[in-house]
Amino acid sequence: MSKGKHAKPNSYVKPKFKKSLLLVLLSLVILCIIFDILTPMTDTQSIASTNQEVSNSSVTEASITPEPEIPKEIEPVEDENLKALINYEMSKYNILENNLSFFYYNTENKKYYFYNDDTYFTAASTIKVPIAMYYYDEINSGNLTLDTPILYAKGCYEAGGGTTASLYSVGDNVPLSHLLEQSIINSDNTAVNILIKNLGYSNARKGITKYSDETVPEDFYTNNITSAGFSYDVINYLYEHQDNYQKLIEDMKKSSMGAYLKKYINDYDVAHKYGSYSGYVHDYGIVYGKETYLVGIFTKNVSGADEVIAQISLDILNYTLGNLDINTLMPKDNVNTNTTENSTSNETSINNETNTN
Repeated sequence: MSKGKHAKPNSYVKPKFKKSLLLVLLSLVILCIIFDILTPMTDTQSIASTNQEVSNSSVTEASITPEPEIPKEIEPVEDENLKALINYEMSKYNILENNLSFFYYNTENKKYYFYNDDTYFTAASTIKVPIAMYYYDEINSGNLTLDTPILYAKGCYEAGGGTTASLYSVGDNVPLSHLLEQSIINSDNTAVNILIKNLGYSNARKGITKYSDETVPEDFYTNNITSAGFSYDVINYLYEHQDNYQKLIEDMKKSSMGAYLKKYINDYDVAHKYGSYSGYVHDYGIVYGKETYLVGIFTKNVSGADEVIAQISLDILNYTLGNLDINTLMPKDNVNTNTTENSTSNETSINNETNTN
């Protein structure tokens, strides 16, 4: 026997069975321990899974909830009733087709009607609105202030309303605020002439074209002319950017109280500017009715034009309020067919003069 080795006795037999039983018992104990450990985890996972299912269900239900519909934008459409109304008015007041230019646009329902909108008439004082807008743009840009002095230059005096000529003399510096207010509220010709002279006549005419997309004729830059189309663009720009022109709009509401577009409109504000010169009588602006609309009526050699404008304005208001049934006036296809003028204009030709009465 080698040293250090111990021989097992021959009678020794490995307890195979007993060892196996012990292993089984030990395995059972281990399994029980593992089961106890894993059971709470499984319950937790089950609960978490259940909660996730509930959550997913809620998300699914929320995801199928219909979203509110976005109102479709109203497309502009020509107002056939307004067209019939204007035909009726032309027949009623015996207005020749070339002696009227007109625009109407309802800002609520997007209905519009234009008549002879590319025909140019002497603008008279309607020019005072875009001139004022140009100056308010300069104020808003920081280039000028309401207190900026403007030189009362020689040749700017013109008879008419307002207080400029009585308060100031040639050579005086007049506050811009005074000129803007007087030119709109009292249609002060001297005031607007000072404003135009300060810019330069040609520059002033070019400057106001930024309010319109129209391609104006060449004589627009040398003569005080306008069209219903150009004037619509001006008043529409004013309306769409009215936050920049609050003072101007307030002054226009005070303009020509009791006359022209607003003569028979007492319950609603009308921001407007009239013009009258040598047979040309116009008015255009914004009527803040139940449905706000833009309107312009431009006439040439129409008898009693200021009253005609007032009556047409009243009929348009009643139409927008639903108080006037166009069908009761005349058939829609009854169109004024006058094509020649029965009177001769003795208007004074306009060159570089403002002629803004």
